[in-house]
Amino acid sequence: MRKVVLFGTGKVYSVFMQLYDRNKLEIVGLSDNNKQKQGLMLDGVKIYAPNSVRDLAADWIVITTAYVEEVKAQLLELGIEENKIKNFYSIYKKLSPFEDENWINVLKEDYCIALTAQKNRQQEVQVKQLQQKSLFLEAKNFINSMPERINSLEEVEFQVFSQFGEDGIIQWLIRNAKIANKTFVEFGASDYVESNTRFLLMNNNWSGLIIDGSKDNIEKVKEWDSFWKYDLTAINEFITKDNINRIIMDAGFSGDLGILSLDIDGNDYWVLCAITCVKPCILICEYNNTYGDEKKVTIPYDENFFKTDKHYSNLYWGASLGAFKDYAEKNGYYYFGSNSAGHNAFFVRKDCIDSSLIPMQSSTFVVSKYRESIDLNGKFNFLSGNKKLEALRDMDLVNLETGRIEKISNIYCL
Repeated sequence: MRKVVLFGTGKVYSVFMQLYDRNKLEIVGLSDNNKQKQGLMLDGVKIYAPNSVRDLAADWIVITTAYVEEVKAQLLELGIEENKIKNFYSIYKKLSPFEDENWINVLKEDYCIALTAQKNRQQEVQVKQLQQKSLFLEAKNFINSMPERINSLEEVEFQVFSQFGEDGIIQWLIRNAKIANKTFVEFGASDYVESNTRFLLMNNNWSGLIIDGSKDNIEKVKEWDSFWKYDLTAINEFITKDNINRIIMDAGFSGDLGILSLDIDGNDYWVLCAITCVKPCILICEYNNTYGDEKKVTIPYDENFFKTDKHYSNLYWGASLGAFKDYAEKNGYYYFGSNSAGHNAFFVRKDCIDSSLIPMQSSTFVVSKYRESIDLNGKFNFLSGNKKLEALRDMDLVNLETGRIEKISNIYCL
């Protein structure tokens, strides 16, 4: 049985997984240029960085992405023999759905199976479109019944495209805030299937900019069949505190902004502090719940930060809620609370909203329930509570109150 590594974990990969014969091939690893995926598990197989592919002792490296020439050149540069590099995308392009069932009698069985698989995928898309319409209708009904005053943001949560209940929170905020420009900028939106601003784009017809470090993700966004319907700019850039203003301004955004949403799992605090070209009415910051809400801490700035490279657990990244609350207070924002999952904080500029609308329980810290930590073997180990901090005890954080870099074990008295 041949041992193979699949390079690319997007749409082409999904088709390969439906079609390949498990009695003939053993998948020993996956690889992807998207650093956010590296170190994670997909379909029970670990995703490796490209420079680790040679160590997997595979018979074939199968290209399962549309970027065939780029990936092939990359593999050759890494020392992979050309005869070991196989191009599945050339097969993928030839697949086309068919309606005439008589073809089953004349085409090879494997090809018929492939065609049927693609036809089934199209049917799945149609079902998802109907489900989406139903979700939109339910969401609109919920929006129309939202109260003006709430005790916590959890009361207005609902999810269409957001990871948790952010879609509903954003709708409540834009109903109550005075927003002059219906525009947004979102960092780390991945392929935009799951994001904070997609429902806002589609339901409220806002204009926006999304930025992601993966070329594959941005290409998927641009291949979205509804991309032409909306005023959405999608840019592939790896964000640093030194380039963020240039990226935003080059895309045509400056000055007063409706919403800024940050989620880059790394230098979020430092990038936020560097932004001067826009002044968002609503600010959404993903914080690291592991650090709690009292300490004002963040990772030291590292231009090339990638969380899996820094610590195997994927728990070491970003800043505490306290750090973002401190930034907000110094820059003229009210803190309106966090989502019920305990990872996104919402702030509104003081000149855009009445302080009487701040939820009564906004200051209550929500301990996250999700458990995304992984062990040294790349498998989920589901750490929670202080066990997450204990795993990071030897890592450094910047204490923003003192400006000093300290060990987590010292900051949290472990």
